[in-house]
Amino acid sequence: MSVTIVSGVPGVGSSRVCEAARRHLDDSFELVNFGDVMVEEAIARGIATSRDELASLPMHDYRVLQRRSAEEIDRRRREREGALVVDTHLAVHTDRGFLPGLPEVVFRELRPNAFVLIEAEPGTIVSRRAGSESREYRGDDERLVDFHSQLNRAAAMNHAIRAAVPITPISNEGEIEEAAARLVSVIEAAEGR
Repeated sequence: MSVTIVSGVPGVGSSRVCEAARRHLDDSFELVNFGDVMVEEAIARGIATSRDELASLPMHDYRVLQRRSAEEIDRRRREREGALVVDTHLAVHTDRGFLPGLPEVVFRELRPNAFVLIEAEPGTIVSRRAGSESREYRGDDERLVDFHSQLNRAAAMNHAIRAAVPITPISNEGEIEEAAARLVSVIEAAEGR
C-alpha cells in the first residue's frame, strides 16, 4: 500500500484538489486530512476546538498532537489494504514562526511513497485567502506567502531525498479538475497502477 503526501500552503486549494481527485479514485484509496485529525485529537484532549487554535498551542502540546495524529493515521492505514493520500502542510505558520509539518516522528509513521506540491502564484493565494470566511490566515502578503511556499518546497525535497521518492508539482491556477486529474495520475503511479 502506498502513501502519497499532498501539500500546499494554506489558501492554495490543496484540500479542494484532493477532494476532487478522491471522487475519481476507487474505494481502495483513502483521503486523510492531517489537520482534521489534529483537531480531532485536540478536541479529545480538551486543548483546542478549531484548526486556527492549533497555531497558538504550546510547542509541547503541538508536537504531541502531531505524533498522536500520525499514530492514528498509521492505525487507519494498517486497518485497510488500499492506498492512503495524506493532505498536510510541510511547513506550518504558527504564533512562534514556521514549524515542520512533518517532523521525524510523523515521517517515520507515514513512510511516504510520493510527494505532491499543490502550487499557485502568491497573488492567487492571497486573493483566495481574502475570499475565505471559514479560516483565519497568518501573513496575507505575497512576500510571506512566497517564503512559505519556498519552505514547503525545501521540506518536500528534504523528505523526498530521505525516502528516495519523487516530488511532483501541480499547478492550481486553472480549473480544479485539471489539477485533480494530474493528482490522480500521481497517486495511481505511486500505487503501481
